[in-house]
Amino acid sequence: MSYLVLARKFRPQIFEDVIGQEHISQTLQNAIFENRVAQAYLFSGPRGCGKTTMARILAKALNCKNRTSCQPCGECENCIEISKSSSIDVLEIDGASNNGIDEIRTLRENVKFASANSKYKIYIIDEAHQITTQAFNALLKTLEEPPEHVVFILATTEQHKIPVTILSRCQKYRFKLIYKNQMVKSIKGIAQKENFEIDDEALNIITTASGGSMRDALSLLEQAVSLNSGKITGEYVRTILGLLPKDIIATVTENIAKGQAESILKTVKEITEQGYNILQFARDLRSYLRQVMIYSINPEISEVPCEDKKLFEIQKSLFSISCHVRMSNLLSRALDEMRWSDDPRIILEMYLLKMAEPYYNVGELLDKIKDLEKENTVTSKGQPIDEVTLSIDLINVWTEIVEEVIKKHPLTAQSLKKAFVKVLGDSSIQLSASNQFDYEGLLDFRERISKLFKRKTGLEVLIKIVLEKNDSCAGNVEIEEIIVPQQESLKSKEYIVKEDFQETSKTAIPKHIDEIAKKFGSIVKKI
Repeated sequence: MSYLVLARKFRPQIFEDVIGQEHISQTLQNAIFENRVAQAYLFSGPRGCGKTTMARILAKALNCKNRTSCQPCGECENCIEISKSSSIDVLEIDGASNNGIDEIRTLRENVKFASANSKYKIYIIDEAHQITTQAFNALLKTLEEPPEHVVFILATTEQHKIPVTILSRCQKYRFKLIYKNQMVKSIKGIAQKENFEIDDEALNIITTASGGSMRDALSLLEQAVSLNSGKITGEYVRTILGLLPKDIIATVTENIAKGQAESILKTVKEITEQGYNILQFARDLRSYLRQVMIYSINPEISEVPCEDKKLFEIQKSLFSISCHVRMSNLLSRALDEMRWSDDPRIILEMYLLKMAEPYYNVGELLDKIKDLEKENTVTSKGQPIDEVTLSIDLINVWTEIVEEVIKKHPLTAQSLKKAFVKVLGDSSIQLSASNQFDYEGLLDFRERISKLFKRKTGLEVLIKIVLEKNDSCAGNVEIEEIIVPQQESLKSKEYIVKEDFQETSKTAIPKHIDEIAKKFGSIVKKI
């Protein structure tokens, strides 16, 4: 007999052998026991989780000649033929290659004929979502009212592509990914039957890489067994899968937390020179950081091997949850760009350096501002110094907003450039226009300005717009030097302000600059 791969050799033959899908197995057994067999079933779910296997077991249970309960005997003629895919009464159809209307018409004609040697004539249509819309329409009536001896079982990985008219005519069963501990238990059983050893780290790597698919896990196991005659170790499995040693991933994680840019770039250089796939490195790092995040939230729900828990205990406090979310997003974006780049190494380096930059979310920044407000007790003219700082920050943000808006709207946004700004409070400003035209221009940009303040500061800044016709702004007015009495706690300084007066026609020194100078006991000169 020719060699059978592990996925076929250990394919479940009875309902209880299908791991991770007990909710479906029990329901189907109850239906068989109560003789409530539907005319059509739809099995949907991820790849390699048992859809086609469950369909074959159901077919054997329905056509088994020696069935005394809900389980197929596995020994009668019908059970053996179905297991070998040679039964003329159980037809397995590939939806990808038989998706046209002609194939469905042929099927529709054949269902009229009775089964040859079984109770039911069963059609198992795999990858059913690839059948065309016209072919599905041709199948509708037959699927809804098939002959009594016919049962349809449709299997698909993409249920959303199946027409609603088809879904409404089927009993739907959703298969789920298989839990890691269930896969580990099953693989250990296979290892015992096949007489090979495998350590816990190798099991963890294989089950993690499989993504919940038992078929993928057995394929990886098959590869490891074929290439190794001794004990299958975690280090060996990492080698055949092209995974980096976990100590490198752990070191990069620590370098990111400490902002050590040089060490990060050195590591990328080393893994590139050693021939590792840097896309796989990015995937491994993202997976590792996810494990660290979950472990930091609750170690009980993490899937960290026992030998790694000591390391995770150290690294669980390196990042906040918001920082973990940011890093995961950055790595996902890096992977998307690396797939289409002619030099993916550069993309990875840039994103890793960005991850290593100091990061605070808006909530953390607001908390820090509140802490500073509590600590600062020194006042200037009865006003806390931190409030003065906040006012200066609002004016700086306003300057950034004006530059940003004028770049996008150079003609219509000139009114922003000519506006006078006055800080009214911690989160409110006043914009003053000297003429009706500029006043209306400020009103037009009010909503955009508000959104930009929100984006840059995280605050809802109240914007008051007023029309102030200042006579001193007209004509040729000489600007005298403004001298502010020196305060004892602040050293007097001289500030020189340069401003473009082409638009304002030799106007006075802007009020916000004058106010800031007074608060710091400084001198403002116009040149």
